[in-house]
Amino acid sequence: MSETVKQAFIAPRSLAGIGDPGWITQPLHRVSGWSYGHDPLIPRVLLTSPDQLTQLRLAPGDPDDPDWWTIRQARTADHPAWAATFQARTPVEIIAAFTDVLADPSGAPTASPDPFTTLQDAGWEPPRHFSGLAAPDGITRIERLGNPGRDLWHIETAVIRDPTIWRACSPAPRPCT
Repeated sequence: MSETVKQAFIAPRSLAGIGDPGWITQPLHRVSGWSYGHDPLIPRVLLTSPDQLTQLRLAPGDPDDPDWWTIRQARTADHPAWAATFQARTPVEIIAAFTDVLADPSGAPTASPDPFTTLQDAGWEPPRHFSGLAAPDGITRIERLGNPGRDLWHIETAVIRDPTIWRACSPAPRPCT
């Protein structure tokens, strides 16, 4: 039996708001077979992929804490370890799109895609006073940290630069500032 979930996305998606974390945790556990760790005295969620290589941690706290959501993947013989963090205000639709790729039964891509190429193809352009790319509406920006090809990134959504609405970064555990 398959479940159909109707989705109504806010446009632009980057302004969707926090949303229900169950949009992420329930499909990973119920559909994709991720196991969970449970401690009734600690308000957090830990989910581990069936192959035990990837872990999602949701640890509610200060809404400005950069690592409400942390997703880590262990190193394998073919791929280095990585992690990504998402603030509390990151729309669950965006985090769900990220985790959907991890739970895809066809497997993760063998080559690391360049998010900058994908975003440029979608109309993102370099803004005048910022290194990186900005969405066509100018609200969401992505910046590459370090050297190209290292897959280090920082995404931020803000209206006229401040206040920041949400941030997402890789690598973690370095703070997303």
